[in-house]
Amino acid sequence: MTHLENIPLDEKYFNEIFKKHYSMLCIIAYDYVGDKSLAEEMVQDAFLHIWEKRSSIHITPAIKYFLVKSIQNTCLQYLRKKKIETQSLDTTAADKMIPWSDDYPLGRLFEKEVAEIIDRTIQSFPPQIKKVFSLSRYREMTYPQIADLLNVSENTIKTQVKIALSRLRSALKDYL
Repeated sequence: MTHLENIPLDEKYFNEIFKKHYSMLCIIAYDYVGDKSLAEEMVQDAFLHIWEKRSSIHITPAIKYFLVKSIQNTCLQYLRKKKIETQSLDTTAADKMIPWSDDYPLGRLFEKEVAEIIDRTIQSFPPQIKKVFSLSRYREMTYPQIADLLNVSENTIKTQVKIALSRLRSALKDYL
């Protein structure tokens, strides 16, 4: 997947996004509000808002994530407006955040996209940073252990892990 930024949101592309994501977003909204017509109205309003703001919206591969978060926020705002008690809001709406489990297709899709970005980013690291990061994160070695193994200072290890994490954060900015 290539990183696309500043794609103009013309009518054709907007319609593609709408057709591709409308049903999924209605299901998510329905999970929050429990009313099919209200859920559909919220999703339509979200798309209308996107269309109206199309000149200032930057389309990226994370458009699905953007749409899901937008619908979640719209639903939570609606629930707050309806003056649901704080405790009830905390135990119902907050529990309805998208479950990132193996049995939830949207969760698997996002997980796959994020995993691909992480793998691609790690593969782009310089060899030493890739090695240090792998030892730290995948083999769960401590900084002193890695420093001893590679015969470098602990500060060098800290710096290289910091660089790796910074590059990962940058690569995942659309998902964080």
